[in-house]
Amino acid sequence: RGLLRRRGGGESSSIPVRGKHLDNFSWKDRTFIGINKCMTGLFVYYYFGYLWSVRRSEAGHYGGDHHHDDHRSHLEEESLGGGSGGQHHTHHRDCCGGGSGIWSTSELSLANTLLPLPLLFVTYDFFYTLLHWLLHVKGIYAYVHKHHHHQKAPSRANTDAVNVHPLEFFLGEFNHVLALRLVVRGMPTIVGFHGTDVSWVGATLFIALGGILAGLNHTRHDVVARVPRLVPPLLSGSSSCGVDGGGGGVDTNGTSGGVGGGGWTVFDSKHHDVHHRIPQSNYGQYTVFWDRIFGTFREYDESDRVNPAYQLDPATGKTIVSGKEQLRVQKER
Repeated sequence: RGLLRRRGGGESSSIPVRGKHLDNFSWKDRTFIGINKCMTGLFVYYYFGYLWSVRRSEAGHYGGDHHHDDHRSHLEEESLGGGSGGQHHTHHRDCCGGGSGIWSTSELSLANTLLPLPLLFVTYDFFYTLLHWLLHVKGIYAYVHKHHHHQKAPSRANTDAVNVHPLEFFLGEFNHVLALRLVVRGMPTIVGFHGTDVSWVGATLFIALGGILAGLNHTRHDVVARVPRLVPPLLSGSSSCGVDGGGGGVDTNGTSGGVGGGGWTVFDSKHHDVHHRIPQSNYGQYTVFWDRIFGTFREYDESDRVNPAYQLDPATGKTIVSGKEQLRVQKER
């Protein structure tokens, strides 16, 4: 059964527009988008540079010695006795394929490629949820995050996603580096976690999937990702969120739910759509895991009123009815 599906078992489905769509970008929008796209290249360069350095410093750590020396050499020479003068063998403990670099494929495994992904996303969203909440504090909101909320019904995927103040974009992007650092180095004194190796493929999947999910959060596509129900309920919320009628992406009572016949919901693009209309909710970027814990989660409600005047023209991607026409329609009602 598919873990990522669109509502209706693969049929095209859109989230109805309930907030006012930002049809045209201002000069400020275009400037911020341009700056942030340029910043993306710098971030990717730094991200993989940091991955290379942090994996080198952790070489030898993943064999089980959790009390390692961060300054341990990656080249160990062991003298093995036998015969006159002894025989010397040089053993490379380099984390990057015996000196072949970060892009080596020789040490790729399930343990360092796929298994760290949930840890990376949960760690990232812990700090992002707190940052996002902070940006909504009244004394700060108007100076940074308010710009992003000019768009009440995002539709342009990553273009709408990066239409934020450059300071916010910088903090959000480099939060990936923080998550990578904490997962690789660990947090032994706080939670007793000594870290785990993350391969370059795993690190690439982290930011690539993150970009896809952030883009989906800023479209009208109704996309739900689920994992089998053997995962603990805390990953997606309590069973009170609703149960679907089978393997579909949305449950039968009209909510996207935490528990369904298809498994635990870990991503639902409608949750971020709720945030754009009701800002004091759903602060998480990729999941609402921490929102459920912090009490800021708000479920998507299909019964919320849909204003026909706000719907988008598929051909242009803009509001079907003009602003003046919307006012006329509202007055007639």
